[in-house]
Amino acid sequence: MRLEGHPEALTRLFENEQAIRAGDRTPHKILLIGTGGGMSCIRAAAYLAAWRDCGLEHAVDHAITVSGSGGGVGAYLSGLPHRAVRIFETLAATGFISSGAYGGQSMQLAKLGEALRGAHSPIAFDQKKIRAHRTTWHVVATRLTGQSVLIDAKLAVPDAAQAVMASSAFPCLTSPVPLGFGAAREDFVDGACGMPMPISAGIKTFRPDTVIVLESRPHPKFLPWFERHLWPLLAPVLMRSMPVGLRTSVAAMDTMFAHESARLARLKRIKWCRVTPGDDSISIGPLTTDGRLLRKAADEASRFMRGALREAAPAGVV
Repeated sequence: MRLEGHPEALTRLFENEQAIRAGDRTPHKILLIGTGGGMSCIRAAAYLAAWRDCGLEHAVDHAITVSGSGGGVGAYLSGLPHRAVRIFETLAATGFISSGAYGGQSMQLAKLGEALRGAHSPIAFDQKKIRAHRTTWHVVATRLTGQSVLIDAKLAVPDAAQAVMASSAFPCLTSPVPLGFGAAREDFVDGACGMPMPISAGIKTFRPDTVIVLESRPHPKFLPWFERHLWPLLAPVLMRSMPVGLRTSVAAMDTMFAHESARLARLKRIKWCRVTPGDDSISIGPLTTDGRLLRKAADEASRFMRGALREAAPAGVV
């Protein structure tokens, strides 16, 4: 695991939290971004559980999630961040990722909905607490044209769980998910298909002075050779039944991620940091279903985050 950017960005979490508890105006406008990664988003859940362990409950002003990182943020806003790790463990044990007759894999999104809504155990989004929380929450979802948009998860119809499902529906693994927002209703697929790292959209929409990115998968330069070089060629073939615009955006996912990462590194007036797996981190991927491996990755992420927060915290706070 590694922390890049300005550790001061994490310090600002504590400064906001202290101001809120004192009844004062928060000194910073903090944007949290959770990137996608399927089952590897158990790391995002672990990061946020560590935040709660360190007393950070309301410090973030705005949150944007891509794909499965929405599971962790929804649980965090519900006041149940530690249960978010169990969401992924439940998915691994209940056939969320299934194998086909010819070795292909598919994603059973209905099982994600069941886990988020508490069908298997008391693992559920608390819709009332999510809506009441001071942090705004938007998910990234992609239209079938390939255009990605920010959707307010608090106002999504029927609920925030459906918004996370729509943001997680990778097109060659599952079907598009219908989602209502405002007076509209559309079918959406995974937000990472068109906006895997929503730095530009987040800054333009919310004008923060602090950006914190929680990544569940390594930067594309650390991904296996197959993904980096063959995916852009295979994606249009695997998704030949999809509209051209969507096929094009999916093929360019890693390029868009790297481009937005580079923009993050160039920010001058905004304090930023990113927590990301390195090439030496425990190896898990979007389709990992080994429960013990997922737990090891979550524990690694949680330990790293707690250490980073202890170093960033003002004296005597943690």
